[in-house]
Amino acid sequence: MGPAPRFPSRRAMIAADSHRLQRKAKVAIALNALFGMAEALCAIFVSVYLWINSHDFNIVFKYYLTVYAVTPVLFVLAGWYSKARDRLHAYRMGLIMHAVFYAVLLHLRERSPEHAVALGAFLGATWGVFWAGANVFNFDVTPYGRRDYYFGILSAVGGVVSLIAPVVSGFLIHFAPTPHEGYHLLFGVVILLYMACFGLSFLLPRDSEPRPFRILRALFPGKDQPDWRWIMWASLSLAGSFSIFPFLLSLLMYVRTGSELGVGGFASFQALASIAVSYWVGHTVTGRTRRAYMRWGVTALMMAGAMMLFPINLLTLSLFGLFRSISGPLFGIPYSSLRMDVIQECAEDPSQRIEYITAWEVPLAVGRIISMTLAMALITWMPHNEIPLRIILFLLCAIRLVTYQCVIRISHLRNK
Repeated sequence: MGPAPRFPSRRAMIAADSHRLQRKAKVAIALNALFGMAEALCAIFVSVYLWINSHDFNIVFKYYLTVYAVTPVLFVLAGWYSKARDRLHAYRMGLIMHAVFYAVLLHLRERSPEHAVALGAFLGATWGVFWAGANVFNFDVTPYGRRDYYFGILSAVGGVVSLIAPVVSGFLIHFAPTPHEGYHLLFGVVILLYMACFGLSFLLPRDSEPRPFRILRALFPGKDQPDWRWIMWASLSLAGSFSIFPFLLSLLMYVRTGSELGVGGFASFQALASIAVSYWVGHTVTGRTRRAYMRWGVTALMMAGAMMLFPINLLTLSLFGLFRSISGPLFGIPYSSLRMDVIQECAEDPSQRIEYITAWEVPLAVGRIISMTLAMALITWMPHNEIPLRIILFLLCAIRLVTYQCVIRISHLRNK
């Protein structure tokens, strides 16, 4: 059995070169890049695929609502399994389940909308199992003091992948003999990428010492954990903008252009700005400047929200995507590092990191469900009208102000 991971000493934290990555961190970046390539190739097109075969926004929304409802249940179960066995087991099971999901889409083809709820439940289970493993090893590979740099590199690599992959997807679908044949080819390529991730994961160190899974303290933080309590509130408010933007924007772009190539080009356009901002933030942000970077990120997202005061067209969608892609790394990189630093301080034992990472997913799921339910209610109330979509996008941007008010109350950011 492998030894439990140990947090570095304060001296080691101070001495650590924040711009150097260990071998395991480089492997983790490669894994995230391969997985990100698979997701960027087809994840944004799943909503388009369902809509093409149904022409019903509610089917797409029900699909994602089911995803968000099931994810936390399997996340908690996979967190327990990670403590009992190994977080890499959960990660690999999640990869296999992703491959199975796209294999099922290949099998169902045009009948996929008829099984939207079942597909959503399976993908929700897949996300729960996969991210329970992936979030833990992303925590493990970077010590205190290097996380801003690590997440900056990770975000920049993700931006490069998101720049290339959607255009490739759009070309494959657009120039295939029929669009459906293009989708089937795309889903097949993605399955191969998941298998590549599976093989590469064996280069990461194991953590197979069984330990008890005690989540209640992390899930319901007491007065002695004020920082973690604010992280949990931030997670609740972050959920909508964290998860719903990508699929909703890709769907709107397809409705406006009628072209998968247009959707891919739009995603790549957003990634272009994200790459530069991610690289810059990763190399310049420090513990003292996190609050300022996050404030700039909120400002950029509010500028995106302002675009929804105008009718939805290619210009307003493009400007919305630009401001959102700038906001993402400005807020997300320091926030991710801050969250992991708080986990490191709250966990009484290094192995308890799994409980805190798992607990964070619960308010995130609640926020997603609330956001999707509101979206479905607005669409049902005002069908065949773009006003509900504009309201949804504006609210998802505005709620980031609440997230910011939560995180600035954390001791790391207070008075900075």
